[in-house]
Formats: sequence, structure tokens, C-alpha cells
Amino acid sequence: MVSEIAMKWSKLSRTGAIETKFMGFDRSTIMFTMEKGQDSLELKEFVLNQPEAYELKIGDQVFRRPGDPPPLEEVIEKVQTKGNKADKTSPTDNDGHEKDEL
Repeated sequence: MVSEIAMKWSKLSRTGAIETKFMGFDRSTIMFTMEKGQDSLELKEFVLNQPEAYELKIGDQVFRRPGDPPPLEEVIEKVQTKGNKADKTSPTDNDGHEKDEL
């Protein structure tokens, strides 16, 4: 699936005169190489207009469409934080017996 999207984006970007090559990297990441750095604004606009794109990372900067959910790292961190809080509130007390709810 990712390699198909990368191939599609490579073909589409060429028709828009953006000299970019997209490659599937892993199950959820597509990497790209650019011939001309000055095309980066057009590339950003192109990628974020694709329905399959969640975010675009160029160097240390992450770009997302306005109104999209928070970055994936923030979502994962919130889920892990909630999981850690739930682990600390165990339904058993110190001697291993379950607590009764009233």
C-alpha cells in the first residue's frame, strides 16, 4: 500500500513540475528526495493536499493540515500517559485482595 502511494505521488508530482521522488520507507512512512530545494513549498502543499497524508516532516519541522488532529507523537504520548495512570490505580490493595466497590 505505501509503495503504491509513493509511486502515485511521484507520478503526480512530476505532472506538477515538482522534481521529487517518493519511496515507501515502512508501513506508515514515505520518504522523498528533491532535485531542487526551492520546490519545498510546492511539495508541502502537494503532500498535504493528498488524502493519504497525515503530516509532512522536513528536517525538524512537522507540517499538518489546519484542523487535523494533533501530531501522532502527542496522541501516542497521551494514550501512554493515560495507561500509566490507570496502571497506578489498581483494583487490589497491598495484600493482594480485590477491593469491593460500593
